[in-house]
Amino acid sequence: MSRSLLFNSRGERISLGAELGRGGEGAVYSLPGAPQRVAKVYLSAPPEERGQKLRWMAAQPPPGVEKLAAWPLEVLHEGGAGGPVRGFVMARVSGFKPIHLLYSTASRRKEFPTADWAFLVRTALHCASAFEELHAAGHRVGDVNESNLLVSPLDATVRLIDCDSFQIRAGSRVYRCEVGVPLFTPPELQGQAFAGLERTDSHEGFSLAVLLFHLLFLGRHPFTGVFTGQGEMTPERAIREFRFAYGRDARALRMAPPAIHLPLATLPPELVGLFEQAFAPEAPRTGRPGATAWRQALQGLAHSLRPCPQVSTHKYSQHLGTCPWCELMATHRVAFFTAPGNQPPGPLVFTCGFPDIEPLWLESQRLLSPNLVTPAPTGPLPAPSEQLPKDVQDEVDGVRRASLAMRVGGLLATVGWWVLLLASWKVARVVLVPAGALLASASVLWWKARRDLRLPALMAEQRRLLQQAEPGLAAARAEYARFQEELSRLSERALQPLLGLREEYGRLQPEYEAEQQKQLQQRETLQREQFLRDTLIEDQEIKGVKQGLKANLVRYGIESVHDVLKEDVTQVPGFGAVRSAKLVAWAKEVEKGFRFDPGLAVSEAERRALSAHFQQRKVSLRSRMEAEVARLRTWSQEQVKRSGQLAAKVEKAQQLKTKATLWLPVTPSAVEAALKPPVWEDRRYVLGLVAAVALGGLVGLVTRGTGATEPEPVAPPPVARE
Repeated sequence: MSRSLLFNSRGERISLGAELGRGGEGAVYSLPGAPQRVAKVYLSAPPEERGQKLRWMAAQPPPGVEKLAAWPLEVLHEGGAGGPVRGFVMARVSGFKPIHLLYSTASRRKEFPTADWAFLVRTALHCASAFEELHAAGHRVGDVNESNLLVSPLDATVRLIDCDSFQIRAGSRVYRCEVGVPLFTPPELQGQAFAGLERTDSHEGFSLAVLLFHLLFLGRHPFTGVFTGQGEMTPERAIREFRFAYGRDARALRMAPPAIHLPLATLPPELVGLFEQAFAPEAPRTGRPGATAWRQALQGLAHSLRPCPQVSTHKYSQHLGTCPWCELMATHRVAFFTAPGNQPPGPLVFTCGFPDIEPLWLESQRLLSPNLVTPAPTGPLPAPSEQLPKDVQDEVDGVRRASLAMRVGGLLATVGWWVLLLASWKVARVVLVPAGALLASASVLWWKARRDLRLPALMAEQRRLLQQAEPGLAAARAEYARFQEELSRLSERALQPLLGLREEYGRLQPEYEAEQQKQLQQRETLQREQFLRDTLIEDQEIKGVKQGLKANLVRYGIESVHDVLKEDVTQVPGFGAVRSAKLVAWAKEVEKGFRFDPGLAVSEAERRALSAHFQQRKVSLRSRMEAEVARLRTWSQEQVKRSGQLAAKVEKAQQLKTKATLWLPVTPSAVEAALKPPVWEDRRYVLGLVAAVALGGLVGLVTRGTGATEPEPVAPPPVARE
């Protein structure tokens, strides 16, 4: 077709400049005099419906579309205005690169050398925003894939291209997208023809989720992993069977992520939930997250990113405790992000020694022997008195005086009894009456004094208090002793992991030096691997492998000669056994071009990777020690608090015993002397009085029984009378 026969809708002839690119459907040309625009010219006349679609798109561009996509601005006709549609004019997108060059690790090092994960997060955010604006106008991308989005290396903004394949809603009419890529096609559409199919929000939601997963997980496909079941598990089959390799049900589905992968939990829970919802078996029925939900969640992630304290190019979400990129470097020695000099980040040399962790170690030893609260020693008690308190002694003396008066009255009454029996009543009453009065009054006083005497009650209360306090004190002291024994066992147990971490920390430097020697011995292998990784398929002319097949290889994570030799190429669409064998043979021929340079030391990249590996182990060990010490801080505080509680319990028991001891602060001898009956209260004394009374009665009976009377007076002799 002659270029001079192209006209716009106003009848102006459009002259084409140099060819900028060519695909299976058409070619793109520059426009002389319009450097900001280009023309896409179809190799053959498109269907009439395509022409109507382009005319409507050119007449109804969404607001601000120039910052969103390479939207058709005017239609190109063959032979004049109103003639057959042969192409369209669109804005020229300069300085942007295909999005797969960003999320693929090998190509990113070349095309986006300074991009870190924060850059990929911003790119994902801009993708979601672009889809959101397009959806707000009622349109759908339809054929979502890694080839129809471009990214700016400067600010992570994106542009949609191949807009003529979009699903366009023109009022009540829908111009459908009749193409698609299986790896971005939802399960319910796998194997179906796209002709006549209207894409829904849910269909587009799946494709957008796959695209965002590629960006956030460095080119990994959500349905590509390790299958532990029977048979071959291609990505298309995994999509059809909803086998999300990173999801919570992956194990039940006999799927697992690849060996080297970023865990899904690296993302905040909100984003994890969106991916689970987008790839869930019930998603075709319940729907999938839309672009707005993704945009909001990605905004939250972008604002929550923080830099790694060890490697400046590492960024990760604030909800994580440690840097996931450092962990991947430590476990797999893979540097996913490069420093400004296009070298893996981190120092060239690793150093490690005990002084780095000595403060932590000393603190741990101090925490393992916490400064416990001990029971306050009881002060010296005042020496017990040899005398009873004055009021109590007065009560005891009152009892004794009344008792003495009773005994005196009893003695006098006994004497009067004998006088009565041996003499006469006249004489006896002189003794018996006062003796009876004394005995009666003394008895009343004695009874009242004994009733009011407090000494026995005081002694009983003291015994009761002691019976309560002494077992309680013994139990409290035993509990504190058991606590100390248990604390000693726990301290010994807690020391073991710290000792293990310290010993492992001490082995880092010798192990690093041993690995350095291995690197020197394996220089040829390392140089060979670096050579193969640096040889990208994108940059090579491969017989029988055109750009479309190269794009398929990239979709399956095969982007370098190293990947061709390590991965299964036959799983890639378009690569049967024959073509795969030819590609592998080509890769082996490239490998033969490697030349070992014995004069070269280990590459700086390998040296940095080794240093980063040990640096991450160092950071991990220190973090684990810090976690142990933090746990010990809490544990130590708890033990100090517990010791305070037990010490207070012992002190309270001691106070109760002290109170019981001081309840009657006299010596036992003083109490014994106070309670010892005087001699007149001796039982033998009472028995003696009883015996005297009885004996008196017996003597009286005997005397009266013998008839004894008073002798009559003898008359004097007469003489004497005279």
